[in-house]
Amino acid sequence: MTINTDTRPNQVRTYLLNYIVQHQLKRNDQLPSEMTMAKMLGVSRNTIREAYIALENEGIIVRRHGIGTFVARSPVIRDSLNTFFPFAQIIRDSGYTPTFQTLSVQREKPSAEVSEALELPSSEVISHIKRLVLADQRPVIFVDDYLSPSIDITKMDWDTFDGRMVRFVALSLDVPLHQIQSCIRAASLDAESARYLALPEGTPILSVRSTIYTVENRPVVYSKICFNSDIVELNIVRTLPHDIT
Repeated sequence: MTINTDTRPNQVRTYLLNYIVQHQLKRNDQLPSEMTMAKMLGVSRNTIREAYIALENEGIIVRRHGIGTFVARSPVIRDSLNTFFPFAQIIRDSGYTPTFQTLSVQREKPSAEVSEALELPSSEVISHIKRLVLADQRPVIFVDDYLSPSIDITKMDWDTFDGRMVRFVALSLDVPLHQIQSCIRAASLDAESARYLALPEGTPILSVRSTIYTVENRPVVYSKICFNSDIVELNIVRTLPHDIT
């Protein structure tokens, strides 16, 4: 994985938490050295050092001079998810190169499910975007995005869309975004999703329903997402309270 040069120690810290979870590291398991991790992520040793210091202050790791860095305790999951991982990072963390395809963009009246999620009357016209995310050219994530009328989709060049829907929404609205609420469950693949993911209908997949909210607690995007978990995994890292024992 390579982290972009505009990231900061907090993002590296989040990656390290994810690394501990993904590799199922336990107390006293050793982490890669600062130099090794810096090469893995494409950042400076100072950035890695700052992230290690942050995790040490939180009691997650311990650094032993001249020996190495070790896990002090495994991350403990809280009740609320508060770390967001873009699709590109999920795919890169699984060892693949991500690409994005916008399949269609259309205007339509919402279904009862979408109308309820966006808190809109069923007579309202919304934007519906179908997207496909590929890992090394293999389809792995199929997305239905439903956008509130408050989002101006004419500002988006869909031919060059890089898959960062959250960033697009943030740039399109005058009101800042506040949170994403997601429901994650196992499901069977429906006929349309099966066609896009090149899988048999009824295949067990990971289904995610996500709603993006503004700081005014107004829902602006509702997404239905299907993951082919045979290719990529959805790993979740949650921030720990400082006073946990």
